[in-house]
Amino acid sequence: MVTIGSQAVPPTRSGALWKTGSFTLAHFLNDTYPTLYLALLPILMTAMHFSVALAGLLSSIAALTTQLLQPLMGLWADRMGTRYFVVGGLFVGSLMSTAALAFSPSYGIFVSALLIAGLGNAAFHPHASALVGNLTRSRKGFGMGLFMIGGNFGRAIAPVAATTAFVYLGRRGLWVLAIPGIVMAAVMWYVMRPAPKPQARQVRIWTPAFRNGLKHAGNLLVVVMLRNLASMATVTLVPILWHSRHQPLSESAALLSVLFLIGSLGNMVGGVISDRLGAKPVLIGSAVASSGFLWWFLHAHGVFIWITMGLLGFALYSTGSVVMVYGQALFPENKGMASGLTLGVGNTLGALAVGGIGILAKHTNIELALATTACLLLVSIPFTLRLKSV
Repeated sequence: MVTIGSQAVPPTRSGALWKTGSFTLAHFLNDTYPTLYLALLPILMTAMHFSVALAGLLSSIAALTTQLLQPLMGLWADRMGTRYFVVGGLFVGSLMSTAALAFSPSYGIFVSALLIAGLGNAAFHPHASALVGNLTRSRKGFGMGLFMIGGNFGRAIAPVAATTAFVYLGRRGLWVLAIPGIVMAAVMWYVMRPAPKPQARQVRIWTPAFRNGLKHAGNLLVVVMLRNLASMATVTLVPILWHSRHQPLSESAALLSVLFLIGSLGNMVGGVISDRLGAKPVLIGSAVASSGFLWWFLHAHGVFIWITMGLLGFALYSTGSVVMVYGQALFPENKGMASGLTLGVGNTLGALAVGGIGILAKHTNIELALATTACLLLVSIPFTLRLKSV
C-alpha cells in the first residue's frame, strides 16, 4: 500500500503478488520452528526423561501462547499497525524454538522456552494473514491458500531439517536452524514498507456486526478444534509409534514431511474449491476423508503406509485457508482478530484435547488413541452443517 496525500492507493496486481509471495516465504519459515521438536520427540523423551503422556501435553502447553493469544495479538495488530508483529514474531519464534531444542536440560525449561517462542508465533500469524487478505481482495481463497501453503511447506521441511541437523551437528548444534528465520525477519522489515497503518481508534469492537459474527463463531471453533486435534495427535504420536516399532528416526521424520508436503497441495486445492462451491462441502469432505485415511494408515503395510499418510495430509489440511477466509468473513471489521479467533482459540482447544489423547495412549496404546482421533473427526460434520452462509 502506498499513500498519495491522505489517500491510500492499493498496490498493483504485480506488487500485491510480490508482497503475498514474501509473506508466504515468511510463513514458510515461521511455521518451521514450532514443529521442529516433533520429529525429535523420541530423542527428547530420552534426554529429558518424560513420558508419552507428557509428550502429548507439549502441544497443549505450547498452545497457551502459540494459539490462545492470537485473538489478542490480532486485535493489538489491528490497532497498532506497524511491522513489529510480523518481524518481531518471526525473530522471537526462530530464536527461542531452536534454543529450546539445543540447550534445554529439563522438561520444565523446555516447555518454558516453547511458551516464549509461542509468543512470537502468536504475534506473526493474525497480522500476516490479515494483511494477505487485504492484498488479495477478490481472490481471497487463492491468496490465503498460497499463504497457508507456505506454512505447510515449513512444517514439511521441519522434520527433515531437525533430524539432519541433529545427525550432523548433534543436539547442541540445532541452534543454527535459527539463522534463516532471523535473516527473513530482516527481509520482512524491508518488504513491509510503508508500515501497515493502525485502525482508527474510534472504531469499536463490540459492534452489531461483531456480535452477529460471534453468534455464529461457536460452530466454526468446534470444527477447527477437531481438525487441529487430529493434526496434532498425528504429528505427535506417529514418531513415538515408529520409535516403539524400532524404526529409524529418519523414517518417522519422512512420514511427517509427506503429511505436511501433500497437505500443502490439499490446502491450495481446498481454497480453490471453496471459492467455487463454498466452505461447507470442503469441510465435510475433509472430515470424512481424513477419518478414513487415518484409520487406513493404522492398518497399512509397505508402500500403502506412505500413500495413506500423503492422502491424510491432503484431506486434513484442505480446510486451512477455508476456515481462515470464513473467519474473516464473520468479522470483516477486525480481520486480524478474526484470524486469531478462528485459528487461535479453535486450535488451542484442539491442542488441549491432544493432552487427553496422550493420556489415552499411555494407558492403552498409541494405535487406539489415533483410532479414537479418527472417530472424533466425524463429530465435526453436524457443526459444519450448522455454519452460517457468508
